[in-house]
Amino acid sequence: MIKIGSPLFVFRDECNKDLMLVIRRLAEIGYQGIEFLGMFGHKPADIRKTLDSCGIVAVGDHVAFDEFVNNTEQVISDRKELGCSYITISPPNADGLPGGENYHKTIEAWKKLGEAVNNADMTLLYHNHAGELRDMHAGKTLLEHILDDTDSGFLSAELDLGWICIAGADPEYYLKKYINRCPVVHFKDFSPADNEEGFIFSPTGYGVLKTKELYAITAESEKKPDWYIMDHDCAYTRDIYDDMKLSLEFFKKLADD
Repeated sequence: MIKIGSPLFVFRDECNKDLMLVIRRLAEIGYQGIEFLGMFGHKPADIRKTLDSCGIVAVGDHVAFDEFVNNTEQVISDRKELGCSYITISPPNADGLPGGENYHKTIEAWKKLGEAVNNADMTLLYHNHAGELRDMHAGKTLLEHILDDTDSGFLSAELDLGWICIAGADPEYYLKKYINRCPVVHFKDFSPADNEEGFIFSPTGYGVLKTKELYAITAESEKKPDWYIMDHDCAYTRDIYDDMKLSLEFFKKLADD
């Protein structure tokens, strides 16, 4: 049986008001895991108590690059106490990305952090946005450089298929290329719109992302993802919980068919 998680990014305003309520409601909807966006001022032990009481787990947490580098032991200790299996690191400044003068330092930092995370029985992930697909260096996207220039033993991929598609790239290509080092996959969906961005976010399965075909790639792979995250950035005037319930119901049915 696959494991399906919800991000807290779309609930960030609600989490600032009452994180524990958000956790309880996501558990009631039927999510098995939560991907955190920091702890919203709470102690990891207190959050863990709520998670355990609801029968839901912390999949992982997103941590800023500089915070992770400067407070490595504390970051790892807190996420271990929270019960995370993964820690996702945000990208560095532009000069630390492929083509930047400090890219070699970023590689060294990822290796050091990845080894420290491994020693705590967790896995370090890199999560892409659209920029790593739109920007090129030496004939390759930044995302390809990042994943090709690093050892999968200390840095794994957390592919966001929606951002890949929004950037105009082919999510199927990236999923097939990196599926064996991608234990967590984000199924972010969207629909074209006549606005500045050119799109609006949708519940998973209700937009233009080829969710069925992309899920099939993961289901047929030798090394299947541990978690599928129903990624979502904004529900606009819709109810956020309704959106996330639609995503979960769609994906569970897809996996059962």
